[in-house]
Amino acid sequence: MIVPEPRRHRTRWPAAWSAAAILSLAAGAAATAGVSCCGGQPQADKDHLQRMMVRNGAAELRRQAGHARAEDDYQTAVERLRRYLDLHPDDHEAQEELLEVASLRALPTESRPLLEAQATLPGQFRTHETRRFIVLSDADPQWTRNQAERLERAYHQFQRFARRHGLSPLPLEHKLVCILFERYEDYQSFAAEHDAVADPWIAGYYAPQHDRIVFYNIESNPQLLRARSKLTDLEEELQSLNHKAAEAERNGDPHRADALRNHAAQYEAHMKNERLRVEAFARRVMVATTVHEAVHQLAFHTRIQSPYVHYPLWISEGLATAFETDTPGHAFGPDHEYEPRRETFEKMLAKDQIIPVATLARLSDLNGAPEWQVRAVYHQSYALFTWIDRFRAEELRHYLHGLRREPAGRQDPQRLLEIFTNAFGDPEQLERAWLRHERRGLE
Repeated sequence: MIVPEPRRHRTRWPAAWSAAAILSLAAGAAATAGVSCCGGQPQADKDHLQRMMVRNGAAELRRQAGHARAEDDYQTAVERLRRYLDLHPDDHEAQEELLEVASLRALPTESRPLLEAQATLPGQFRTHETRRFIVLSDADPQWTRNQAERLERAYHQFQRFARRHGLSPLPLEHKLVCILFERYEDYQSFAAEHDAVADPWIAGYYAPQHDRIVFYNIESNPQLLRARSKLTDLEEELQSLNHKAAEAERNGDPHRADALRNHAAQYEAHMKNERLRVEAFARRVMVATTVHEAVHQLAFHTRIQSPYVHYPLWISEGLATAFETDTPGHAFGPDHEYEPRRETFEKMLAKDQIIPVATLARLSDLNGAPEWQVRAVYHQSYALFTWIDRFRAEELRHYLHGLRREPAGRQDPQRLLEIFTNAFGDPEQLERAWLRHERRGLE
C-alpha cells in the first residue's frame, strides 16, 4: 500500500493502472486458447471413413500392413494399421501389432503437414528437430529450443495421463509440426492468410486442417511492449522525484527532501512489483498456451480423440486446459492444479455463474457466443475435467472410447447428452456431486 507524502508536497501518481492489466487482451490466450480453431477440433469429414472402406476395406488394410511388414517397410505398415484402427478403434490385437511395428522404425520427419508448412513459409525459417517434433522457426534460437523442450514435456505428461487411464494411445505416424514466429505481425498475417485465424489476442493455436501448431515469441506482443513502455515512463517519474528531493536538500528543506525520498522509495517498490508481474504473466501465457495447443495436437494424433468426430467442447478444452502449467519442468496434467484456472473457476462458483453440466455436455461450438460464456466454458471445463479425472476415471475412459466409436462428423446435441449420460450417469446428479466437492474446497 502506498502512503502519500504530506498534501502540500504531494507528487501525484500517474492515472491508476496496473502494468499487468495492460496485457488483458493477451490474457485471452491463456483463458480461451484454441477458440478460433473450433476448440482444437479437426474439421470432421463425414464421408472419409466410408470412402476408405469402399476404396480399401478394413481387411485389405490389414493385408497391406502385413505385406509391408514382411518387406521391412515398417512405415507403410504403421500407416495402414493406423487407417485400419480408424475403422476398428477397439481392435486390441491390431493396436498391439501397431505398437510393435512402430518400435521397429525411426519416427519419420517428412510428412504432408511439413511439406505444406514449408511451402507457405519464407526461406529464412530454420528447422529444429526433437525426438517427436519438427519446429520451423525464424525466432530467437534459445526461445526456439525452449519451445521445443516444452513440446516434448507436453508429450511426456500426456502419455503419462493416457497410460494411467488405460486409453491405449497410438504411436505417432510422423514427427509433429510446429511453426514459431519471432514477430507478432508475421504470425498474425500467417494465421489469417493460411489458417483462417483472425483473433489478434491468441498467443498460439492448433490448425487441424493443416495439422500444425503455431506460436509467436510473446516478447513481440504489442500489449507486452506497451506495458514495458509504461514502466519506462514510471522510471522517468522516479528520476524526477529523486531530482526534486536533491533540489529540496540543496534549498535547505530537509522535511520535503525526506518526504520525496520516501515517496520515491515506495514508487520504486511499486515499479519493481509491476515489472515482476508483467514478466511472470507473459511467461505464464506463453508456456500455458504452448502446452494447451500441443495437447490438442497429441490427442488427435494418438487417437485418444478421433479426428473424424466433432467433440463437445467441454472434453476437448477440459483436456487441454487441464495440462496448462507455468512450471513445465515439473509434473503437470489433470492430477496437478493450474492455479490461474482454479482461481477463476472458484470466483465463478462463488457467484453461482455455473453452466449446467447437461448444457455443457451438448455444447460443441461457441460461434457467436458472448465473451463471458466463452470464458465460462473454458474455466468450467477445466474444473469439471480435473474432477472427473480424479473421481470418475473409469467413466472417463468409457466416455472417450464411446465418442471415438461415433459416426464421423458433427453429432446431434441430444446424442452428445446420451453419450455423456451412458458414461457418467444422470448429469444433474453428477453436477451435484461435483459442485458439492468444489464448494467444500471454498469453506
